[in-house]
Parts: sequence; structure tokens; C-alpha cells
Amino acid sequence: MRFLVLAARLLCEYNMRAELLRRKLLRAASHLGLDILVFVSYRGVTLFSPGGQQFHAQAPELRINVAVSSVVNRVIDEVCEGRIGLAEATAELESIERRAVRHNRWLLACIFGVAAAALARLLQADWGAVAVSGVSSGLGLLARQELAKRHVVLFAMPFTAALIGSILGGLVIRAGWTATPGFCLMVPALMLVPGPHLINGLYDMLENHMQTGIARLGLATGILVAAALGVFLGGWLTLGMTTVSAVPSPDANITLLVDVLLAGVAACGFGAFYNEPWRVLWTSILCGMVGHGIRYVAMHNGVSQEIATLFACLAIGAMANVAVDRMRLPFAAVAFAGAVPMMPGVFIYQGIAGAMQIAREGAHADAAQLAATFACFFKACFVVGAMGLGLLIGARLAGLVRRPRD
Repeated sequence: MRFLVLAARLLCEYNMRAELLRRKLLRAASHLGLDILVFVSYRGVTLFSPGGQQFHAQAPELRINVAVSSVVNRVIDEVCEGRIGLAEATAELESIERRAVRHNRWLLACIFGVAAAALARLLQADWGAVAVSGVSSGLGLLARQELAKRHVVLFAMPFTAALIGSILGGLVIRAGWTATPGFCLMVPALMLVPGPHLINGLYDMLENHMQTGIARLGLATGILVAAALGVFLGGWLTLGMTTVSAVPSPDANITLLVDVLLAGVAACGFGAFYNEPWRVLWTSILCGMVGHGIRYVAMHNGVSQEIATLFACLAIGAMANVAVDRMRLPFAAVAFAGAVPMMPGVFIYQGIAGAMQIAREGAHADAAQLAATFACFFKACFVVGAMGLGLLIGARLAGLVRRPRD
């Protein structure tokens, strides 16, 4: 039971979806000759023995750390396959968080900043917006790490990072160093999107784990709201209550090769942020390059952005599922790192900017402005929905073709 409780806490804390967590624990218990029931809640797992005993594992918060998740999955599989003993496996789980290697924080900040710059260029920002997006995202990551060490309120971290990004972006806009000002505020906020929480939340709801699914989606919503508040405050401090456009630069000529390479760089940044070991980071990079290449080709052949995104995420979901099965990686982290370059940042930003304009004008708001704002929000919702649906269906189809471990 000590081994099972340790495994339950680690799988829950490091963000494994509810149904897969339950199946892994039941498989391990069956191998150990235990007949238990498993109940998964938000940040907690309870194990019930036939004799009426209850063993509860509590996670302080939901984290993303691929290095820890992959080792926990490996240890559980090795126990079930009889390759290591129970005492050795328990000792390894007890020490895994201390032994797990983390990327150097300064190197990670540089990689994350370069990924943000690549994402900005992928959205066709000019070089001024590209530069400030990279710098502010790197600084925002360092600020989040410092706040995490001090155990501040969870939502203070995305708020602070978004605030740093919007203040630096606003200063660059005021100085006139960019012709695509909206991207200076948008891209640092996009780097804060809690993709694994969104994917696991959708997965939980699909598998009828409504309690954990709704809780994960609520957590993701809180993070997004905190980031939006940081953007609003930083923009108000530097630009007042004015809104800035997010029109792509006419000089940004993105070819298929450039598109694929930039998507790979953006995926690499998110994969590194999720602490994917260097030996498996290529999986997220490959997913991002293949997926964005598919979307580029589809859109340049007249396919709508929503359908092109669906096709691309079908491929990413299938590829990520193969990586999960072979290398025991968490699906949500690998899949979202590959899909993140397809986030509809322009439509989200334009919708928020339009909403701010409508709020200022009140009853005098123009009908065309209302229609354009709603159109941007609906477009963003459809694209995000296509991303989530494509990832989940792609993973399911790959699971039907290949026999999973669990």
C-alpha cells in the first residue's frame, strides 16, 4: 500500500488524467495481489481496501514535469512486469523528485524566449515585436520560477509574467519600435496558456470523469484570466485605455520551410519548459513541425483554418500517442507542445481588444464593431475546439492501431 499511495500521489500531482491514473493503479495492485477500489478527485486519490480501510494521497498542486512523470510510469511498468522488486521500486519513487534533473534556469529562459520570438514571427510580427516578445517571455519565466520558490498564490505567477510582457511591450509600442504593436502584448500572454490542463480536462470529461475534468478546466480558466488581467494592467500603465491593432506585417514572407522550422522552435521551447529530458525533446519538436506543415499546406490549398487545424492535430495526437506508449511520456505535455504554434492568438487578441472598445463606448458602440468582436471570439473558439478534438481523436485512432501498455 505504501508503494501504491506513493504512485497515486506522484501520478496525480504530475498531472496524469483520471482514467489512465485509475487503470495504472489497478494494474499495479492486481500484480501485487491486492483487490482495491480507486477514486480519483481533484488533487487527490483515495484507495479503498476490501476490509474497509482507506488510504488517501494528496497532491499540493498539479504540476508539469515530464522527467518525473516518465520515471514514475517506468517504475510502475517494471513492477508490473516483474523486473524490479517492490522495495526497490518504493525507494525509487520516494527519491525521484529529489533526483529528477531540471534544465538550467538561464538556459531554459533563453530557449523559452527564442520560442516566443519564433511564435511571434510565425504569427507574422515584425522584428521589433519579435525581439520584445522573446525578451519579455524569458524574463516572465524567470519571474515565475522565483515566485514558485516562495510558494505564492498560484495565479500570481501567470499574472506577473503577463504584466512584465505587457509593460515591456507597451514601452516598445510607445517608442515606435514596431509596426505590429498588438503582437508585443499578445505573444507573451500566449506563452502562458495552460495547455496540459486543458487537454487533460477535456480527456477527463470525454471519459466521464466530470469532477476532475471540470476542476482542471476551471484551473486552466483561472490561469487564463490571471494572464489577461496582467495584460490589461500592463497595457493600462503604459498605453492608457487605448487598444492596438494586431495586423500581420506585410514584410513577413513565411514559406513552408520557414513555417515548419519556426513551429519546431516554438514546440522546443514548450517541451523544455515542461522539463522534457533532452533525449526525448525531439518528440515535441517533430510533432510541432509535422502538424504545422500539414496546416500550412492545407490552408494554402483553400482549406479553412478550423479544418486545417483539425487535420494537423489529428497527426499530432497520433504521433504523441506513439511517444507516450514507447517512452512512457505524458500525452498532454508532448501533444500540447507540438500543437501550441496553432493557437489562434490573433483572433483571441482582436476579440479582447474589441470587447474593451465596446466597454468604453457602451450603448454607443457600433454594430459593426459588435459583429467583428463576436466573430473573432467564435473563430478562436472553433480553432481551439478543433485543436482539442483533433488531439483526442488522433490519440484514440493511434490507440486502436497500436496495442497500448495499459
